Amino acid sequence: MEIINRGQTPNKGDVIWAFRFSYFHCGIYIGDNSVIHFAPQENNVKLKESTVIHISSLEEFAGGFSVSVIEFPSEKCFSPDEVVSRACSRLNKNDYNLTFNNCDHFAIWCKTSKHHSTQVDFVKELVIAVCKAIDNSVNKKTEFAKYAKIASKIHEIMEIIISTNSAKEV
Repeated sequence: MEIINRGQTPNKGDVIWAFRFSYFHCGIYIGDNSVIHFAPQENNVKLKESTVIHISSLEEFAGGFSVSVIEFPSEKCFSPDEVVSRACSRLNKNDYNLTFNNCDHFAIWCKTSKHHSTQVDFVKELVIAVCKAIDNSVNKKTEFAKYAKIASKIHEIMEIIISTNSAKEV
């Protein structure tokens, strides 16, 4: 996966990201200046209950931030039409979960069929690194790093369970 800043309108079926202060918001560009993404439908509402997969304009999706296209190895991706079809098949789904089913999971699933979040993986690795640093900074070894790895494995198992259940729904 590679971030590409094209400085132009994305192509149909592209996974796009808009940087929002502490995270990247992800979606699928479907053409005609439109994006399918997992986000609250009402403006400025950040409630889980209002978070649904829906269509917005590219400008609404970006929220005033620049948009980047995410490139994937082509042999691991669906065609642009299939990516859009997969995204459309999830319209109005509202099973958002920050850790297990967020906009990143949705966009990567549409493009590759993998229920995965690059951002969640980054946070897991960061937590493990911090715990290892804490372990190394004290005279007596603590169990932070070990527990962080266990928590990471539990998270991976939960992702598998959730992605298996999501695949059954489609």
